[in-house]
Amino acid sequence: MIGNENKDFESVSPKVAAEMLAFGTARVFDVRTRPEYVSHHINGAYLLPIQELNVRHAEIPRESEQAILIVCEHGIRSVHASRALVENGWKNIVNVSGGMAEWIAAGLPIERGG
Repeated sequence: MIGNENKDFESVSPKVAAEMLAFGTARVFDVRTRPEYVSHHINGAYLLPIQELNVRHAEIPRESEQAILIVCEHGIRSVHASRALVENGWKNIVNVSGGMAEWIAAGLPIERGG
């Protein structure tokens, strides 16, 4: 993906992200590796490893009424993925700050396997 526009995206806490998912106002894309995802992930998360984002980005809706939550393990890869998507025209991208580590620390539910 190519792009140099400096656009921002929103970041939310895992608790806010969980509320968005519960209300059906968001869907979540997990940019970690498959082994990380299998170890633990958010119920309903769609696995799209950041290493594959350049070739699989079309799997993320470009314009969605639902927020597109991007999550990783600690919130670093998700920032890079969110920035790349926004810079290349995606709308309604929301980073989950602190990633799965913060999600688990907040006591939010996880799924295992995959």
